[in-house]
Amino acid sequence: MQKRVIVVDNDDDILQIIRFILEEQGYLVEAVSDILSFNKLGDIQPDLILLDDWLSDGYGHLLCRALKQNSQTKTIPVLLISAKNDIETLAAKSHADDYIAKPFDLDFFMNKVRSWLSPHKNPMWPD
Repeated sequence: MQKRVIVVDNDDDILQIIRFILEEQGYLVEAVSDILSFNKLGDIQPDLILLDDWLSDGYGHLLCRALKQNSQTKTIPVLLISAKNDIETLAAKSHADDYIAKPFDLDFFMNKVRSWLSPHKNPMWPD
């Protein structure tokens, strides 16, 4: 069964590049550019969420915190993505499962994605 990934980024170029890369690797990808279109998440039940921190209608780390507090979405791995210097701290405070700093190397990015979609994923942050 194909793994489903949701990518949330307000930069359409980055969104389409990530979508293309993941689809080429055989993943089902839902790409959205804002928090408002993200409301259907409970219905989609993705295997992984790649969430940019800077969105046109809010901040990814706040959305991540809300996802991790929601009983329907708290077990979905969320990787926070950002070029901010404090991305590691933001990821920890928002209870993200991991983070990816921009700019990122494509191999590094795919290794992170694969590791979180593998059957033996290990959360970065303890409960």
